[in-house]
Amino acid sequence: VIENDKTILDILSTRFKKRNMLVITATDGYDGYARACKESPDLIIAETLLSSIDGFRLSRLLKFDERYKHIPILLLTRKSLESVQMMYQASGADNIMSKPFRFGDLATEMQGLLS
Repeated sequence: VIENDKTILDILSTRFKKRNMLVITATDGYDGYARACKESPDLIIAETLLSSIDGFRLSRLLKFDERYKHIPILLLTRKSLESVQMMYQASGADNIMSKPFRFGDLATEMQGLLS
């Protein structure tokens, strides 16, 4: 989970751990990218408005690299989905969701990406 809002990051981390998931976190795009390359996670959830490397660029870096393109990426954005549609499509991310969101909806999207 790559999220710059500490509260959201803590909540998601706690909820995923309760589901017996190993959670790797980062609060900025560069750290998230480095950790994704090192850990090669099963799924990445990333905020689009990150410092150093935004979520769209992070997704593009991973999706256009043969070593990591298989990792599903779910982007989260505070902006309207219409306003970020072109950047989302160019990023190669597998899906995008608006904030705020319900945890159940996020879990459903994750299951879909992991199946």
